[in-house]
Amino acid sequence: MHPHDPTQRQPTDISVVCASARLQPYRFIHKALRALLLQTLQTAGILDVEDLIQRQRLVTEVDRTLTLCEGHIAHENGFLHEPLRARSLRATRAFDNDHWDHLASIESLRLLLQRVRDAQPHDNAPGLAYELYLRLSQFIGESLAHMAEEESALTRILWSHFSDAELRGFIHALESTFSDEEKAFYLAWMARGLSAPELVQVLQAPGEATPPEVFARQMATLKQALPASRWSELVARLDGLSAQDQAPAHPPPNPARHRPTAS
Repeated sequence: MHPHDPTQRQPTDISVVCASARLQPYRFIHKALRALLLQTLQTAGILDVEDLIQRQRLVTEVDRTLTLCEGHIAHENGFLHEPLRARSLRATRAFDNDHWDHLASIESLRLLLQRVRDAQPHDNAPGLAYELYLRLSQFIGESLAHMAEEESALTRILWSHFSDAELRGFIHALESTFSDEEKAFYLAWMARGLSAPELVQVLQAPGEATPPEVFARQMATLKQALPASRWSELVARLDGLSAQDQAPAHPPPNPARHRPTAS
């Protein structure tokens, strides 16, 4: 047998997770984070550092992204990794080490960001801006690889210790700590990173029905964040599901079959 025969290849964690119908706790938030990280990198790449307005906009955007990454690490540690460690002490060790490395990188990026913000003409601001861009590239590349590992290998570990109902409970507990502003922020980036069917899943998550006023706020956030074509696709999908829900479970009786006969 040829050692590289693709027909003999064992399924990887990625292929197993992608083919599974089980709950994938990292999937949606990570797609939102990828959209945010790549947008931040693009902003850094096109920066004209001599334009002070652009420079301040970049500083604000990068700082916001780094703060979000710090928060995301804390969320994962507290609401997913901590319960897993309680059942398997070493299960998250490699991922926790990555988190510590990411936090150290964030601190270094913040120091460099301050230098870009405060750079004077004699400080070689273009050179500092390019260094920030390259170091952001490194950080984002490491983050992308780490997230893929969490969405594959770590997800399978979570599946081996928790039911989907338990995992859904962890996610609900996490989301209950968000303010309305934070929920809107995350949803806006999900709009940029998720497909229309995935957005429908976000809006119709299992559990208690979403109050009408909350659903209205979610739709307003999505309408603002989505291009017109994607917004139309989302509305069409929701309308289709609504029509299915309102359809009778069984066809109405045929009146002719139940008409009284003359005596």
